[in-house]
Amino acid sequence: MPRILTSIAVAALAIATNYSSASAQTAASVNSDSGAGFGLHAPSIYGAWIAGARHSAFHTRTGATGYRNFYLTSVRFAWSIGDPQSRPVSGSYFIDLIPAAVSTDMPEYHWNSHCRPETLCPGATPIPHSVYAFGLTPIGWAVGVGRGPAHLTIEASGGGLWFRRRIPDPVATRFNFTASAGPTLELRVTQSQTVRIGYLWHHTSNGGTGKVNPGLNSGILAAGLLWRSPASHR
Repeated sequence: MPRILTSIAVAALAIATNYSSASAQTAASVNSDSGAGFGLHAPSIYGAWIAGARHSAFHTRTGATGYRNFYLTSVRFAWSIGDPQSRPVSGSYFIDLIPAAVSTDMPEYHWNSHCRPETLCPGATPIPHSVYAFGLTPIGWAVGVGRGPAHLTIEASGGGLWFRRRIPDPVATRFNFTASAGPTLELRVTQSQTVRIGYLWHHTSNGGTGKVNPGLNSGILAAGLLWRSPASHR
């Protein structure tokens, strides 16, 4: 994984830890009845995680198949619905802040008089480069199955990423919508800390807002930590 993402991931873990500790007293003073008003009080779960995929295939406008690596790091704020320690089915609503993401091997092209950006030209020579981004996933839902220290969670989310350059094509867009879904395994290691490991299908595309819209799909492996406030597991 690129060194910059590793550094940001460490910072994200520190931010989430400090934020969860600072807000624990506030969250504990709020009535957090599991079914009521999760959006009216401080998040009951805080987390940080990193994810990545290698050698993901995508199709370019020129007709050639490209391959990219994709990495991202995220800070999570979530509101519990139900208690995973006492109920067989529980849920949560979450928001993910993405301070850094990178998509490698995004193509620019050598154009000539017979091969222009506005044309479909299989003869264009790709110039690969890495593109960094940041973003936000404001809509996220997770449903947990099982109780006790280990349970399976199915999650789905949607949001957007803002890239420094147009991807994956010079006439595409910098802003792209994202969607992800998949299973994660949560392992509680202490009363308040949980290890999160998952595999998510992740999609990126501009939704037809650019001249071209070659979507990017990756199966990403994700790992991170979650912290539950005292009020969420009392």
